[in-house]
Amino acid sequence: MFVRKYKNLGLLIILLSVINTSSHPYPIHEESYRTYPIHSVSFNPRGADVISAICIHWYDYTQQEKWTDCNIKIRSPTSYTSPDWSIGYKLSIHTLFGTFHIDPILWWDGWVGGKYCNDIHLYFKEGGTDLVLAFKLYIVYDNKCFWDK
Repeated sequence: MFVRKYKNLGLLIILLSVINTSSHPYPIHEESYRTYPIHSVSFNPRGADVISAICIHWYDYTQQEKWTDCNIKIRSPTSYTSPDWSIGYKLSIHTLFGTFHIDPILWWDGWVGGKYCNDIHLYFKEGGTDLVLAFKLYIVYDNKCFWDK
């Protein structure tokens, strides 16, 4: 009889602990969606007419590529708005002679209100055999890149 009471008491304690953890008023959930400030990203492809595609690779909070868009205009300046989950981006410029990769540009929560102006200037070195990328990034706060009118 004495052993039976302890056995029942043990089962009751286990049952109460299971009920208590499953009905906790503030359950802990892993955050799966994070938001960051929206940024404007502009492109100005110019110079040698050899670009076949420009791709923007958006990064999420794990600094992994989450989404890629290769529909960027290659013959005129254009702008994109970042997704609210993005902490930055990188570019790949595909040409008839190969692909140029630009290092990731990460903003996290910084440079809020800034416009990211990506000046993509492709030209041939003297002699015309080597294609060169002169890439410059400007962050402006008047919402106008130097090529905007």
